[in-house]
Amino acid sequence: MTPATYINVSTLAIIAVLFALHIRTFLKGGKDPKILLSGIGGMIGGSSLAMCVGGGLGLAATYIVGSTNMASGVAPWATGTGDRTLATGNPQGLTMEGGIIVLIVAVIAWVSIREAGKKERLRLIGGVLSGAALTYTAGFGGLVNSTLIPMYNGIGGQLVAFAENLA
Repeated sequence: MTPATYINVSTLAIIAVLFALHIRTFLKGGKDPKILLSGIGGMIGGSSLAMCVGGGLGLAATYIVGSTNMASGVAPWATGTGDRTLATGNPQGLTMEGGIIVLIVAVIAWVSIREAGKKERLRLIGGVLSGAALTYTAGFGGLVNSTLIPMYNGIGGQLVAFAENLA
């Protein structure tokens, strides 16, 4: 397994299959919003890992993406087509204050996965894989750069300001 900061088209195919299965479960499960929230929560957790460029959580994200890229070799083999790398985007701009929030989100994601039932655990893990991988694409990475990172930086900044003003 090697680290990667890009995804290939075959990895995108795996993510599309995970989405399709998730939507199918949602539709067959009586359209319960909790089903969608488990996948979305997993994606936010995975994206949060990928935001930590240069940190231990970011390193974990690069290994997640590297393993999905390796596993995705099945798609070209099964379809008889080639593969290529998608346009990349790198998460940037996370401050130390935002890093506090990323750590909190990562711990909540880990605990949620550990405490979930089997079916929900699979949805959460699929969300984490999808979120981490998609964060290294230009489109989803740009969305993370423009929404999640500033939000985490702002919340973390407020948390630090609150702690400093307690004295």
